[in-house]
Amino acid sequence: MLDYLPLEISQNILFKLSLQCLIICTSVCKSWKSMIKNSNFIQDHLTFKNKYGPPLLLLHCATRKRCDAFSNKLIKEEMAEFYSLHYDNHDFSKYYDVEVPIAVDNGMPCLHVVGTCNGLVCIADDLAVEANKFIICNPLIRKSVTLPVPNLRIENYDHTGSPLKYNVSIGFGYDAETNDYKVVRLVTLLNGASPTVAEVYSLATGSWSPRRRVNGVSEMEACTPQAFVNGILHWLAIYEAEDGNSYYFILTFDVHTESFSKLMMPEIVPSRASAKLQVSVSSDGKSIALFSRNFVDTVFDRFLDIWIMQEYGVHESWTIWTTLRAIGPSESRSLLPKALCFRVNGEIVSEIFDDNVCRWFWHLYCVGHRLYSIHPSGWWRNLEYSGFRYYTVNSYKESLVLLDMDNVVSY
Repeated sequence: MLDYLPLEISQNILFKLSLQCLIICTSVCKSWKSMIKNSNFIQDHLTFKNKYGPPLLLLHCATRKRCDAFSNKLIKEEMAEFYSLHYDNHDFSKYYDVEVPIAVDNGMPCLHVVGTCNGLVCIADDLAVEANKFIICNPLIRKSVTLPVPNLRIENYDHTGSPLKYNVSIGFGYDAETNDYKVVRLVTLLNGASPTVAEVYSLATGSWSPRRRVNGVSEMEACTPQAFVNGILHWLAIYEAEDGNSYYFILTFDVHTESFSKLMMPEIVPSRASAKLQVSVSSDGKSIALFSRNFVDTVFDRFLDIWIMQEYGVHESWTIWTTLRAIGPSESRSLLPKALCFRVNGEIVSEIFDDNVCRWFWHLYCVGHRLYSIHPSGWWRNLEYSGFRYYTVNSYKESLVLLDMDNVVSY
């Protein structure tokens, strides 16, 4: 019947089907397969989903240690990982359980969701190693691309036999001008005065660019989340001032021009020694936010500041949005939330270490992390996820991206 309808009407009908139904439709006949796998259809479908599709959140949770209930000794170590998509609604209701391909071969993967963009998920093994293995996948259509090994390899020891110390930061973004997806890898050697260097992978070319020096960076903050806003990637970086102290700033990378720049922090954000910072995307997706977990001298003054850059790129527009204080026993830091990301309703998905949960679950796992949604006014809502040591939460949109590419594999 679709063959007798105008193309625009046919596409609008198909846009409203689930991705699973669309994949099935590619097996109906050659004309449907050709239409659905066409790059223009995939792009128009993405535009439709961005406008009318429900906002989703990709949850990745993992745990690693299992302990004996009585001796407290490690008797088994394993990685249990779970990926699921949730509606970004009040109930955080589950939309779909998804899988990603495993990137490592050692039986204990340390996978990290670098970022999501247009239905694609970039994962890397940078939680415990140097981040040499990367995968870009679309978990809803189960297509993936394994990236080649980066050009910059890090040896375990220098020429004197001393172990090398290094930090690796990863970014994932989309170049709308060229319809290309890029992975950025930043490496800082901490032994001596070696500079921070960067290399960029392009999905369109399938290769890494030659490495280049990034000026003005003393050190990258390892394994901290990126923020991709307005075609620009953002990370936390560190520079050493003339007074000998280390200070944070926000390193930026324009995905189209492949140029680095910087944004400065609000003036009153604490120095590196007394705060844990994280850059994020604002709730409307148009600017950046800054989460500042402050651990000061007294146990009564531990709090989470949330800053918003009201006008992107304008330093004077940094505004403190809300302050959340720790709850629970005053002698413990355990209930100071670690913000993960904003939700579309302005709440913040947060991870909280709960001593009570840890005591109850100690005979199974050494864990005590709960997932909460926190309103800026201060009330907390349990999202009913606990028992994991590690969480990431990223915004997500359904798409057919990768369906038309030849160098992808199904999993």
